[in-house]
Parts: sequence; structure tokens; C-alpha cells
Amino acid sequence: MQEVFYEESVSIHNEKSAKFRYTLFTVFGWLCIVSMLFSLLNIWGLFYTPIDPEQGIDVKAVLLGMIPWAIMLVLSIVGAVLFFKKRHSFYLSYDYTFISGELRLSKVFHGRKRKLLYRLSDDKLVKIGRVGSESYKKLKASPDIKEDILTPNSEAAEDKEFYYIQAVTNVGKRILVVECRQELLATILRYTRKNLLESEFNRK
Repeated sequence: MQEVFYEESVSIHNEKSAKFRYTLFTVFGWLCIVSMLFSLLNIWGLFYTPIDPEQGIDVKAVLLGMIPWAIMLVLSIVGAVLFFKKRHSFYLSYDYTFISGELRLSKVFHGRKRKLLYRLSDDKLVKIGRVGSESYKKLKASPDIKEDILTPNSEAAEDKEFYYIQAVTNVGKRILVVECRQELLATILRYTRKNLLESEFNRK
């Protein structure tokens, strides 16, 4: 049996801006780490302050002196986590791959690290249609179906459109929004069930 392979990728339209924000958040993340290390050194220094045998140690004064550095330490840790995590949301792309009856949807971080999100065989696909159609609106209003946006763009590229794929996944029922050419849909329909397309698809 001949293997069928079709792949499309969708990248953020303004890639230069995405790279700049990714770099900026990376720099801020490292600054938070430096601040965290600086806070730890100061806390360590106060904790191990040499004791004068005659005067003893003022525990209250030491603890009060630690408070600002402890606050800075916590803020630095939170900041580092947020900056390093948030930077990935700026420079994203997605790959849609159809291989012999199976649709694979992946997220790609800053053009290098790929994460497989969904792996959908024929029996997992329920319906395919255009975003904004009546079928899409009804599905989105359903309380037991969640929507997952698998594109970094709010406007589709000139040669692409926003489509939805209703599917039963390992994490529940989903409406998967993709930005692709009709060729991807045609390939899916050609090698899976023919009745996946929403009834109003060709009424545009």
C-alpha cells in the first residue's frame, strides 16, 4: 500500500517582531536569575553574619534584614518562570501533517523544538468546516466541546483560510482551529470518510 504524505506549516506573519519579543523576554528571564542569585547571596551573608561574643546577635534585626531580600528572591523566581514560559507564546508555528489516514498536529517553538499535540486517526475525526459557519457556531456553543486554536495568527494568509476540525481526542472533544489551504482538507477527505465535510461548506 502506497504511503500518503501531505504537510503544511503556518508561521506567525510578523516573524521579526516575534523574534524580538522572544529575545527580550529571554534577556529579562536571565536578569531575574541574576537577581535571584544576588538575593540568595545577601540572605546567606546575613544568615552567617559573624557574632560578636560581647554583643551577641540581634536575631530580630537579622530577620528584618532578610525580609527585603526574601521578597526580591520570590519575585525573581516568579519573574524568571513567567518570562521563560511566556517567551514561547511569541515565536510559534504549527505543522499539520497527514500520513496514510492519520492527521498529526504539532506546535513548533521558535523554529526548533516540536511538540506533537494531536494524533487523529480516521475514527477520531467527526466534522470539518469553515470557522464562522453555522455548524462552527453551534459546536462552539456546546458546553462539552473545547476549542483549541492551532495557529499563531488572527488573520489568515492570502492563500489560506481558517478551518475547524471537530475531533474526539485523548483529552476530550475538541474543535481544532487550523490555518491552511483547502488542499489539506481535500487530502484528508480523499483518504478518510467522505462525509466529514459540514453541509454548508460550499455555500460560501
